[in-house]
Amino acid sequence: MAPPQHRRPPSERTALLSSGDRAGSSEDAPQETPDFLKWRRIVLTLLVVAYTGYYFGKTNLPLAIPSLEDKEGGLKRSDVSIVLTSGYVLYLGGKFLSGFCVDKFGGKWTLLAGLLGSIGTSLLFPLINHVAWYAGVRAINQLFSSVGWGACVKITRHWYTPTAAAHAVAIASLAETLGDALVRLVLGGAMIGGLGWKAMFYLSAGVGAALFVPSLFVPGMPGDKGLNDPVETDEAAEEDMRSRSVFHDVDDDEDAGLMPMVKSVRIWLLSAELLVVILIRESFATFASSLIASELGLSNSYASAASAIFPALGAISSVCGGFLLDHTRQDRRGLIPVVSLGLTTLALVGMWTVTPDGAGLESVSSAAVATLRSDPKPTEIALFIGMIGAVALFLYAPKVIIDGAFVMDLAGGEAKVGTVTAFVTGVGYLGGCISPTVTGVMADIYGWKVAMLLLTVLCAAVTGASVLYWYLDLKALKANANNDGGDDGA
Repeated sequence: MAPPQHRRPPSERTALLSSGDRAGSSEDAPQETPDFLKWRRIVLTLLVVAYTGYYFGKTNLPLAIPSLEDKEGGLKRSDVSIVLTSGYVLYLGGKFLSGFCVDKFGGKWTLLAGLLGSIGTSLLFPLINHVAWYAGVRAINQLFSSVGWGACVKITRHWYTPTAAAHAVAIASLAETLGDALVRLVLGGAMIGGLGWKAMFYLSAGVGAALFVPSLFVPGMPGDKGLNDPVETDEAAEEDMRSRSVFHDVDDDEDAGLMPMVKSVRIWLLSAELLVVILIRESFATFASSLIASELGLSNSYASAASAIFPALGAISSVCGGFLLDHTRQDRRGLIPVVSLGLTTLALVGMWTVTPDGAGLESVSSAAVATLRSDPKPTEIALFIGMIGAVALFLYAPKVIIDGAFVMDLAGGEAKVGTVTAFVTGVGYLGGCISPTVTGVMADIYGWKVAMLLLTVLCAAVTGASVLYWYLDLKALKANANNDGGDDGA
């Protein structure tokens, strides 16, 4: 990355007016050739295929939770929380490890290794009926699963410049949304057809193995196909990228270590935002089917299929957020998460409103339980499931922007993408670690309504944090435009 003294004079810059459309430059870009564009489409398709394979090995447990709790001598909700928490802890550790793996071994090989491990652990999970076994295997499964997203971001960064990468990251993230919905429909549909939860795990491993085969052919970088790396043709946008980077005042960012990230307020704000976003996402992704089954009186199988609305509408949110970010003025990019998180807060208020009093409480009387579950009207079912979908509709856009496009902004170049992604997602995925406690245990003690209220308060808080991030982002851009050389610690 070019040091500060190579910046263009202020009179030559239009950084704050750049919209990322790369207009006004006559420079020939390798990424504009038909061959490069063809391979871009192939890369994104294969990334969606590969990361969907991860979700077949990840979502199988949440779908099995109602069956694990229902059977004679089955798991208590506290046991389920132990199993889930063990997975989240290793997932968190793996997020930090993924930065080293991705930068050391490359995105492709890290992606394939994680998928292979996810398949293997799905085969192992049903073998022994014991909480300790479930917790151990789930932990290893999540360790392998944790490297997938960082690998996808690394590969995407090789094929796209940061000003064009948001929509590409959003498309790659379709595995988190449409892929997750597909997993829930396929595995939930199989259970509706009479497949037991153990056989469902073997089915998920088989589908993952089938998706592993085409994933072998994903090109990790343009050079794998004899193509040149993409170049930024919008010079103002390139200046914006450099000014946003946490390494822009470091002479040698290769040897800078973690200190520029640790000292950056924007890094910590992004991490805090992602922590709450992941907390909300994992809470709904893990317990949505159980909540639908318990409060609407649907069978476990139908509840698993109905829970697909959450990732399905999340897909719309992700793609719209990514495309909107790529076509938004540089000084307004930070506004998109502000609006999205604000609307998510309102959706959570709606979810809190439609959740019955006493929902989830193990201590609630049998008469009250009967009242909660007694033949809800179709409009009540639609409203309850619709509010779950509304949360997803606004939640996923900031998620894919924060741990995709914005980490590329703060990395400033390819060399540090893996490290910055690992740092932000590592801290952010603490939300995954505490989600079983916030949702499962809190629902046991205080009920789902209180758990929803807490999620609402947390989302409102990080909406404020996103406003502060937007302000600091504008400050960095203005410092670049004025050639002030301001630092990122503000």
